[in-house]
Amino acid sequence: MRVSSRAGSVAESGTLRLSGEAARLRGEGVDVVSLLEGEPDLPVPEAVTRAVEDAVRAGRMKYSASSGLKELKAALSLKLKNENGVTAPPESILVANGAKQAVYAALQALCDPGDEVLIPSPCWVTFPESVKLAGAVPVLVPTGADHQLDLDALERAVTAKTKAIILNSPNNPTGAVYPEPALRAVVALAERRGLTIISDEAYEALVYDGAHVSIAALGAAAEARTVTIQTFSKSFGMTGFRVGYLAGPAEFVKAVGRIHGHVTGNACTFAQWGALAALGLGDAHRSSWREAHRARRDVAFALGAKLFGCVKPRGGLFLFADARRHLGARFPDSAALAAHFLEAGKVAVVPGSAFGREGFLRLSFSAPEATLREAFARLEKAL
Repeated sequence: MRVSSRAGSVAESGTLRLSGEAARLRGEGVDVVSLLEGEPDLPVPEAVTRAVEDAVRAGRMKYSASSGLKELKAALSLKLKNENGVTAPPESILVANGAKQAVYAALQALCDPGDEVLIPSPCWVTFPESVKLAGAVPVLVPTGADHQLDLDALERAVTAKTKAIILNSPNNPTGAVYPEPALRAVVALAERRGLTIISDEAYEALVYDGAHVSIAALGAAAEARTVTIQTFSKSFGMTGFRVGYLAGPAEFVKAVGRIHGHVTGNACTFAQWGALAALGLGDAHRSSWREAHRARRDVAFALGAKLFGCVKPRGGLFLFADARRHLGARFPDSAALAAHFLEAGKVAVVPGSAFGREGFLRLSFSAPEATLREAFARLEKAL
């Protein structure tokens, strides 16, 4: 059967492919340590699972409004105002099947064929492919040596076809957190050139040094041209629930909603009741969650810096390790090195080429300390 040119042009997710390979090896009895997933391994809060159970027992399992439960959207409006400084009434919010679908839907509503979308690189593997699925052209703009935005490079990359810029802070895969002055410069650029800003803030609750800044909170101009995307996956470990959301100008969110209504209908209703319960957990949960992952970040950085060049991640769940000192005749590129680590060390990592930056490896630290120490000991031995 022949597939469409659209389907043929989209690359398989490198992270999902490697996760499948690691799972296959484990199924065969191989002792593989995975540093692949951006998935908190801490348990989903009990209040969340209890709310889901209560919803199921009460029969709250039918369709919800396509844009999300009104109770959840009201709570999200308060959350965005109180925690992020973003003004978003319920009608300016849409609940989606995770942040990934929110990114896809936003680009579908925004882009026409031939439009260009700027993406600071290295970047999450799904961004370029979602742009392609919208008929647009991803334009990767390298970041600086410390993985911070290169504002001059972004300015030079803008053309008459540029429609938007995607920001991801805290960043996957680098852990970079973009400071307010850089974000204000992006807003100024967007104003000058008429660009929309898509701000993927999936890791907003996992900032270890400094504070997270939502770009839509930086004044009326920023709010008018920014689509803010967040999720329950990283902040509450609710990865399998598939509940994310976007907020933006009301007319744009309505346009996204028209597409969303045909693509999926609504996010899982009883999972949304779990998300509502998660929002009620308050500061104590956020603080303990962040500190648990900060401790793992510190362990991974200390161990990783002995083997690779590393910029200490200020947020997120990943160490983006510069492995170029280990490349050469034996390992010509990061994919070959990652394959060696899986074969010889039984440790699964993602090559930086999957994120647009050759010579690097992405190492997740969303695992217990003992697992991290075992993984890095195996990596060292394999080298």
